[in-house]
Amino acid sequence: MSTSRITTPFGAQSTAAEVIAGVGLSGRRAIVTGASSGIGVETARALASVGAEVTLAVRNLEAGRRTGRDIAASTGSSRVLVAPLDLADQESVAAFATGWDGPLDILVNNAGVMATPEMRTRQGWEMQFASNHLGHFALACGLHDALTTAARARVVVVSSVGHLNGEVLFDDINFERHPYDPWAAYS
Repeated sequence: MSTSRITTPFGAQSTAAEVIAGVGLSGRRAIVTGASSGIGVETARALASVGAEVTLAVRNLEAGRRTGRDIAASTGSSRVLVAPLDLADQESVAAFATGWDGPLDILVNNAGVMATPEMRTRQGWEMQFASNHLGHFALACGLHDALTTAARARVVVVSSVGHLNGEVLFDDINFERHPYDPWAAYS
C-alpha cells in the first residue's frame, strides 16, 4: 500500500474567505456546532457565503439568533438557521439528531469548552470530556443516516494541540480518584 502526503496551500494565517474562495455549496446543508462565537461563527459565515444552508447548533439560542442575523446580513443568505444543542447533555444531542430532517452534507464539530472548573454533566461525566468528545461523537452517530444520505458528506472535527499537555486517564476519565486539574482534564 502506498501513501501520499496531503498538501494544501493554506496555513495558520489563511482566512476562511481564502480557503472557501471558488467553492460552490449551493444546495448543500451544513451544521456548525458552537457557531455563536469564535471560529464557529467564521466557519458558518464562510459556508453561508458560498451558498450552503447553515444550521448554527448552539447552547445559547439568543446568541445564536444574533449571530445568525449577522451572518445572513453579511452574506446575503436567507438560509441561516439556529437550533438548540447542548453537547454536554446527551438528551439534547439525541433531540437535535432526531429533529434533523433530510440529508446533511457537512458536519463541523467545532464547539468546545476549555479549562473549566470541575463540573459534571447531568449524566455524571466530567464536563470537558462530555462536551468536547462524547457529545460530538454522539452527534455524528445520531446524524449518521443524514450524512450517508448526502453524496460525499464530510465530518470536520476542530481540535487543538492541548492533548500534547497531558495524557488521557482512561482508568479515571471523570477525575473521581485523581485530583481535578482543569488543564489535565482538557488534555
